[in-house]
Amino acid sequence: MNISGLVVRVRPDSFENVVRAIEERGLGEVPTHDGESKLVVVVEAEDTAAEMITYKTIEDIPGVLSVELAYTYSEEFDQAREYLDNSDPVPEALSDDVPIEKIRYGGDVRNWMRRYSSSGEEE
Repeated sequence: MNISGLVVRVRPDSFENVVRAIEERGLGEVPTHDGESKLVVVVEAEDTAAEMITYKTIEDIPGVLSVELAYTYSEEFDQAREYLDNSDPVPEALSDDVPIEKIRYGGDVRNWMRRYSSSGEEE
C-alpha cells in the first residue's frame, strides 16, 4: 500500500471541473484547496507503478498545470529497509578475506573508447 500527497496546480477557470474529475474517477481525495488554483490530493495505490499511473492520469485532466509529489509512504520501502537491515552490511566480495586473484573487473574503458568513434557510432 502506497499513500502520497500531491500538490496539483490548475487553471482557475478549470478548478471545479478538475476537483470533480479527481473525485468522480476515484483518483484521490481532495482534503483541502485554496478555492482557486491549488489542490492537495491524497492518493492511495497498491504499489509504486499504480501510483505513477494515477499521477499521469491526474496530469492529463484538462486544466491541470502541474502535479508535484509532496509526500509519499510506501510499504515497499519498509520491505526494502527490512531486507537491508537483515543483510550483511559489507558484501563478501568486498571483504578483506577475499583474495585479490578472485576479484574480477568486467569493464575496460580503453576498449569501449576504441570501439566508438567521435560521432558515437560503433566502428
